[in-house]
Amino acid sequence: MTEPRRPQPGRRPHPSRRPRPSTGTGSRRSGGEARPSSTDRAAGTGSTRGTSSSRGASSTRGSASGRGTTSTRPPASARTTSASTRAPRTPREPRPARAPRPPRPPREPMRLRLGQSALRIRVVLVGMAVLVSLCAGRLFQLQALDSAAYAQSAAEKMQYSMTLHAARGTITDRNGLVLARSEPAVNVTADPSHTNPPCEPDETGPCGTEVARSIAEVLVRHLGGTVADYLPNLTQSDTRFVYLKKKVPSATYQRLAVELSDLGLYGVFRESNPIRSYPGGTVAANVVGFVNAANEGAAGFEHSMNRELSGVPGEEVYERDKFGNKIPLGTQELTPAVDGTSYQLTIDSELQWAAERRLAQQVDSSRAESGTAVVMNVRTGEVLAMANYPSFDASDPGAADPEDLGNRAVTHALEPGSVQKVLTFGALLDQGLITPDTKVTLPQRVSSGDGYITDSDDRLAGMRLTATGVLAKSSNTGTVAFTRDMSPQQLIDYYRSFGLGAPTGIELPGEAAGYLPGPDMEQYTMDQISFGQGLSMTPIQFTAAVAGLLNDGVYNPPTIIASATDKDGNPVPVEHGEPRRVISQEASEQLALMLEAVTSDGGTGSSVAIEGYRTGGKTATAERIDPSCGCYRGYTSGYMGVAPAEDPQIVTFVQIDKPKKGRYGVTIAGPAYKDITQLALQRYGIQPSDSEPYQGQLTW
Repeated sequence: MTEPRRPQPGRRPHPSRRPRPSTGTGSRRSGGEARPSSTDRAAGTGSTRGTSSSRGASSTRGSASGRGTTSTRPPASARTTSASTRAPRTPREPRPARAPRPPRPPREPMRLRLGQSALRIRVVLVGMAVLVSLCAGRLFQLQALDSAAYAQSAAEKMQYSMTLHAARGTITDRNGLVLARSEPAVNVTADPSHTNPPCEPDETGPCGTEVARSIAEVLVRHLGGTVADYLPNLTQSDTRFVYLKKKVPSATYQRLAVELSDLGLYGVFRESNPIRSYPGGTVAANVVGFVNAANEGAAGFEHSMNRELSGVPGEEVYERDKFGNKIPLGTQELTPAVDGTSYQLTIDSELQWAAERRLAQQVDSSRAESGTAVVMNVRTGEVLAMANYPSFDASDPGAADPEDLGNRAVTHALEPGSVQKVLTFGALLDQGLITPDTKVTLPQRVSSGDGYITDSDDRLAGMRLTATGVLAKSSNTGTVAFTRDMSPQQLIDYYRSFGLGAPTGIELPGEAAGYLPGPDMEQYTMDQISFGQGLSMTPIQFTAAVAGLLNDGVYNPPTIIASATDKDGNPVPVEHGEPRRVISQEASEQLALMLEAVTSDGGTGSSVAIEGYRTGGKTATAERIDPSCGCYRGYTSGYMGVAPAEDPQIVTFVQIDKPKKGRYGVTIAGPAYKDITQLALQRYGIQPSDSEPYQGQLTW
């Protein structure tokens, strides 16, 4: 009998693994018993399934070997034999009792392959040493190496920097009347984390949108609007800063803050944003200009002098807690703001208002597109009035046509027309090429280039005039005849010295340079520019040029700044252009007398003479270039006048663009000139003339 296989230590047979039964005769079972042959089964030994002995002998499930068979069924041929032919069963000897299973040897415990416990202790100790070293190194880095950086980072998180806006300078007229000033105002802001606090599980008071709605109701009472206007900003969850309303008067905000504090509502703050006000409204609006929403100059003097008016902002740095409140004893650094410079302009508000009103009447009555008027002090170059029409209200520039927001007196360069003859005769007198009594016989026309030059009044052809008469009658042919005695270079040099072809440098934005041809121009170009065609200039350029010719021949660059002061009232230096001599004093005096002849009997400006004063002047009726066709279409009517003629102090130039009812300068612009100049003489106490008018000889 074969001994059953002894299981190996630490290894168990899988219960599902059962050996296949042997099919040979006489094969041994795992229990040591011989399996009956097929002959025995056919002879009636029968199946042993179900008997206690067979179960005990045949079943090996759970045995030590685990490999015994579980069935002794006969082959199919034996099972199909009928009962009648089945051989009688032979009694089977009882199966010997199964030997008891030997005891299982004890299982050896599993052991780690690391070795002894001492090794494990050493590994743990080394690991702890490394960990402690890392912590110590990190602590040393934080405390010794990076301590300053981390301290600074922590301090920066607690610090808050607030810009301190400088007060914008005030603008006044020459008499101290305020034209522009800043009034205290603020932007109302909010921190949504405070105005819409989250509702905690144990919250007993108001929270969330309930708080936001309460704040919105207070805002409505003080700032206007509706609750729905403020709720979206008060309840934003992705920011800690929102604007509620800008440019709120400081007094209004104070009342708002008091009510919010009384109700225990927090999270509404303010930032300085002064309101720029213009008490004069439309008066000098084109000169003063206006500021934009950021309180920066956007037009006029506000724009050109924005840096000086704005000043230098300051800064306040302080520590605050997590709620945004300033820590009383925390670090605080203050850099004060430097307020902007305040300016006193040369503009006279009353004269400015009168000039604007009178200009508007004249533009409307002639159905013109626009008009400008400039009044200047001959002796200083100071602008006393600079009117534009159409104009706008500086307090509400958004309601105006964008084309009316500028200043045409400095930005629009047009052909001057016959007033240019004043400058031409100034150059001729200074060169000694003519005197007031120089004689000329006017031709019917003058050949020039491929065409001819004629006078607008055909009756002048063949007349014998003096130089004074040529200017008084505004003869083109006579002017050309005199000018041809001068070289192109000489004429251009004089025009440039008078300020043509370049900006005057007046303290206003967008000044145009105008156009002046070079000295290499053709003869016909020189002929044209002598009487006001083929070149362009702005009203301020022309007015300043005439003032220089009549100021004993000394040109003063035009200015609108009388003085400047800092926030404490201390004078601030103002740079003005240097005066320069352009013609001799003798030539200047002669020119003044010749201009007086224009307003005398027989002159083109006699209808606008001012009673009691000796005045001089010059009319202008300039053909206007139409860019769409490159041709002359329409007119620009103008009149320049000076008073008193014997001692020039006030020069006024009025220019009206594209009149549809009339065209001649004396009838379109002359009436406005007369009224404006008469008021200026009265305002500045200029006494009426006590000498006889100049009776220059016009003809011979």
